[in-house]
Amino acid sequence: MSGAKETPRQKMIGMMYLVYTALLAMNVSKDILDAFDTVNSGVQTTNITLAKQIDEKYQAFADQASKEPEKAGPYYEKAQALKAEADDLINYVEALKWDLVKKIEGKDATTAIADGLLKSADTVRNGRKMYDINTSKVKSRDNYNKPTAYMMGEPEGNGVAFELSEKIRKFRSEVFKAVGEEHIHEQGLMTDSIFSRNKEDLGTDAVKEYNVKVDTTMIKYYGAKIDYAPETGDALQKSWEYHNFHHTVLVADVTLLNKLISEAQTAELNAVNQLMTNIHAADYKFDEIGAKVFAESGYLLSGQTYKAQAMVTAWQNTQTKAYVKLDGGAEREYTSDGQGVINLDFNCGVGQHKYTGYIKMLDPTSGELKDFPFENTFTVAPPAVSVSATKMNVVYRGINNPIAVGGGVGGEISATASNGTLSRTGNGTYNLLPGSADEVTISVSSGGSSLGSMKFRVKDLPKPTALIRNVQNGLVSKSALLAANRVEAEMKDFDFEGVHYDVVGYTFRYKTKSGTTKEAKANGGAFTDEMKTAISGSNVGDTFLFTAIQVRGNDGKVKTLETPIGVEIK
Repeated sequence: MSGAKETPRQKMIGMMYLVYTALLAMNVSKDILDAFDTVNSGVQTTNITLAKQIDEKYQAFADQASKEPEKAGPYYEKAQALKAEADDLINYVEALKWDLVKKIEGKDATTAIADGLLKSADTVRNGRKMYDINTSKVKSRDNYNKPTAYMMGEPEGNGVAFELSEKIRKFRSEVFKAVGEEHIHEQGLMTDSIFSRNKEDLGTDAVKEYNVKVDTTMIKYYGAKIDYAPETGDALQKSWEYHNFHHTVLVADVTLLNKLISEAQTAELNAVNQLMTNIHAADYKFDEIGAKVFAESGYLLSGQTYKAQAMVTAWQNTQTKAYVKLDGGAEREYTSDGQGVINLDFNCGVGQHKYTGYIKMLDPTSGELKDFPFENTFTVAPPAVSVSATKMNVVYRGINNPIAVGGGVGGEISATASNGTLSRTGNGTYNLLPGSADEVTISVSSGGSSLGSMKFRVKDLPKPTALIRNVQNGLVSKSALLAANRVEAEMKDFDFEGVHYDVVGYTFRYKTKSGTTKEAKANGGAFTDEMKTAISGSNVGDTFLFTAIQVRGNDGKVKTLETPIGVEIK
């Protein structure tokens, strides 16, 4: 089936549409280019930080080598060889990065600095010349033809990317020489090889997929990743160079090269750290192992539970020294036993004591001789004997009951109550205000250790005695009775201070000599007017009875006294 014949104009429009479609397919989104700019800027900032850390680490390494030339010298030589190889790789990548941008943009350093494309032409870090490129100022950042030709070569196979991968492999080899193959997983910068586990772990299918081969210099198995042709299914092995630099835009190439610099600096820093650690690695090798028991306390009181932790520990069978001061006194030297333990002993008087000290050892991180400080406190208590009457352990509800607690030193004891409030009033003295329960337990501890407990019965306050002032033997004059003017309640022979009762009511009965009987009630302790009138009009021989006397004490409870007050006018 054929279509209608097109006019020249229609053919031209169709051709332009095809070209426009091709241009759209080739165009890289501005958002993607901007994202590369952001990533590149972040990587360059990271590289500046890494360069500073590496410089400080090499300086510390040099200082250590000068202090311990015999011990640190061999490792410092490896570090210097590593640095030379890192210098070679990073200088190469930095120069390559700038040469790539310079050739495609057609600018020299002076023009690039003026345009804001290049920060400086003379930036040096760790003795390495660095080029901080602002990719957002690169006009050809979406160009991929020229970068591909530069990196891969024309025809492909002889571009600078292949020289770059060789330098990376050489640098990785120097890293392994410095830190050992056991740290191979910590290094990046993989080029034409993908590290795997040993051949037996890979399995038959993995061996086929990764085309496993033996690198005799490292005695490890590697394999280049294989892709497959969609038409035939045949294996098509893509090189590292092709995967990273074939048809990639300029901004992506610059970002990738900065990433390689970051990986190289990270590998360098890790390797130098490992070399410094190796200087004193033997100083911290444990050559003894055994079971140990650590007890919380070697001294227990009755009722306490013995607690300890058992574990397997390792230690170095060498002598270590500690220098200790007790209570700020003269410094004493202690030497560890054959199991890495430093035993301290003190003979002290009663009281609280503090000791401070330090153990002098080599720091495994910095490799420098360092003081490891420690401190602790302990208390020496006097011998104590407690005697108590078991039937007299009574406290009263509604008032503060004085409690004395002994056995501690320097006020370091603490006491708690199971029912009520316990407040400290002095060194070893408390006030106990019991709650509503019938028993309260006082528990005492010192320094986190229990010193025992005591149980008390809780009772209500005893009732008071009712009285009228100046009345004795039941005979009273009218004037004296009127002067007293009230019924009162008093605690007699009770040793607690501050205990008082208020009369809240009573019944007043009186009988005249002629046989007339009357009754009145009072709210409170004072005589009512009716009572005063009756007393004023009384005659000799008339009797008055104050009964059903109600009182309220500190505990807030109202109690009725069984014993009335009877008086006779004389």
